[in-house]
Amino acid sequence: MASQPEIKRAVTAKNYPEAEAYAAELRPDIIWLDMDTTGGDTISEISQILKLSPASRIMTLTNVEDDHEAFAVIMAGATGYRSKQDVDLDEIMAINRMLCRGELVLRPSLLTRLVQRLRSAAMPLWGSERKLAARTQHSNTGSTKLAQLTERESEILQFISKGYRDRDIAEGLHISEKTVQKHVQSILNKLNVQNRTEAAYLIHHRHLPE
Repeated sequence: MASQPEIKRAVTAKNYPEAEAYAAELRPDIIWLDMDTTGGDTISEISQILKLSPASRIMTLTNVEDDHEAFAVIMAGATGYRSKQDVDLDEIMAINRMLCRGELVLRPSLLTRLVQRLRSAAMPLWGSERKLAARTQHSNTGSTKLAQLTERESEILQFISKGYRDRDIAEGLHISEKTVQKHVQSILNKLNVQNRTEAAYLIHHRHLPE
């Protein structure tokens, strides 16, 4: 993959601690996580990596797709979930482009089932959604937290809720990407959320005006 002209740099981590070190140092656009060979708790690792590199898009690979697992990794902040058997080099490059456009990468049938699950009133809470629901149980919590944001942070949060990447936000607001990253980290801290997915969830599930 490193030989592809679209890839500026590619590194391989042997384990999660090494992946965290690379995430903190390089702030990569895209991170691929093998859920079966790296070892450790992938759900917790996704949240940890996004704390170190909030703008990164995380693509997870598994030996056998599972609806519960897929829901958990997406709610933890990952932006993709696929079976390794379905992914070759050409598919990897296509997925990279999708991730860079801010798209969620799931097989259509799996995406349909996850959407149905999200719409179900009896849907069990999994992963980071359970934690977020506990933190936002009072009806005025979202409004109170959003009131703490500056005007610029509020603008950036609206971009985040629509799936924009830092680079796109920077271009839209005519500021540097580093400035956007600083604002994103400030937003996450003020809203007391772990990643961009949770920040968007807070907006949409508190029924706040956009």
